Amino acid sequence: MNAKILFSALFISLIFFSCEEKSVQVYPKEVEIAPAQDEQEVKDSIAEVKLDSVTTSYMKTFNLIDVLTVDPTIQIDLRYATTNNFMGRVLYDTLNALYLQEDVALRISKCQAYLKAKFPNYSLLIYDGVRPLEVQREMWNALDTIPAAQRGKFVSNPSYGSVHNFGAAVDVTICDQTGTPLDMGADYDDFRDIAFPSKEWKFLASGELTTEQHTNRKLLREVMKSQRFRGIPSEWWHFNALSRNQAVAKYKKLIFESGVN
Repeated sequence: MNAKILFSALFISLIFFSCEEKSVQVYPKEVEIAPAQDEQEVKDSIAEVKLDSVTTSYMKTFNLIDVLTVDPTIQIDLRYATTNNFMGRVLYDTLNALYLQEDVALRISKCQAYLKAKFPNYSLLIYDGVRPLEVQREMWNALDTIPAAQRGKFVSNPSYGSVHNFGAAVDVTICDQTGTPLDMGADYDDFRDIAFPSKEWKFLASGELTTEQHTNRKLLREVMKSQRFRGIPSEWWHFNALSRNQAVAKYKKLIFESGVN
């Protein structure tokens, strides 16, 4: 076949395929338009993901980590991220996870293992971990009817800082397999004397604190003591991983900058 015939054959083929393509009709698929409220929900979800990303990144600068990344079997009820707390309003609008210093989180995980070895159906239930200094100040000011000398039994003076502010303290209890907290004879953030470990003998003698409630408290202390956490005289739920002076020397105090709110 000479070049002229070959060129003619190619030209005819191009015309044929061109005409064939034009004869094909393509109909667009129907597109469902989501309601306006769904669009807002999507925007809110995106904003939440962005906040999570910013918060996680910011926490890393303090060596703070989400405790569930270390041990997902631990139960969390971050009370100050809800209205179910003594202030009656959300205080952790920048936090939706429970953060601790990494080495503290590892010790908590070992406490959980200790508890599970003794009672497989039980779990630690943590109410609070790291606490921004701004929130510490709000709590301190909210209790201004209590003299400063006595107020420190419930909330540390923000001028000095709490071990919570460094991510080295936890507010914790024990729950069963349904997530129900064991009866400790006083609820979390109960400011009455019956919540004081130092006064348990008095309430045991009066019958206001039962043997079972006291046994539950002793179990919690045993579990936390297994990893050298120390309680305080005025709150059965509070445990420090180390002293405040040690925390000051070892960690940074959590303060949220204006860009993270």
